[in-house]
Amino acid sequence: MASSLIGPLGWGGIFLGFFVIFIFLGFYGARWRRGGDLNQLHEWALAGRRLGTFLAWFLVGADLYTAYTFVAVPSGVFASGALYFYAVPYVATVFALAAVTMPALWRWSRLRNYVTAADFVQERFNSKLLAGFVAATGIVAEFPYIALQIVGMQAVLTVMLLGVVKNVKLVSDIALTISFIILAAFVYTSGSEAPH
Repeated sequence: MASSLIGPLGWGGIFLGFFVIFIFLGFYGARWRRGGDLNQLHEWALAGRRLGTFLAWFLVGADLYTAYTFVAVPSGVFASGALYFYAVPYVATVFALAAVTMPALWRWSRLRNYVTAADFVQERFNSKLLAGFVAATGIVAEFPYIALQIVGMQAVLTVMLLGVVKNVKLVSDIALTISFIILAAFVYTSGSEAPH
């Protein structure tokens, strides 16, 4: 029934259309209502602190509905069983804690012009070494998340491209390359200004 409503375009065409639209919006977002100079760290990383509560709420929601939610957790449950259900209470607990603690940290960080958690730690504990550890931990913790997003895009693009090219290894490599290029270009050119 559903496939008869889609018509000759097919699900792949619809996905590809949305994919192109969102890529365009991501790159266009950095130029729409342009703030400051993206060469400044606070402009690139924090969107000049102009996102506001409403947009930040949507961004946090969008952060939950990523390749982690739709690819990693279900495949982990499929592979290992209930072990991967940790994600449900983990997210609920972390977001509850964040709802309590982050508004105060946000106000303090804005007042003191902090850009990263390491800035806060360095001033609060007067330790460059501890701040360096916090910065390094943040960077290292991002690697699996970024890799997961790229692998998630690769998986979706592989399925979409399999109708065009029959070689699974070639399609997977092409999809991985496309995913990495899009993600790297998007982050480099837009920073956090893209959603703004």
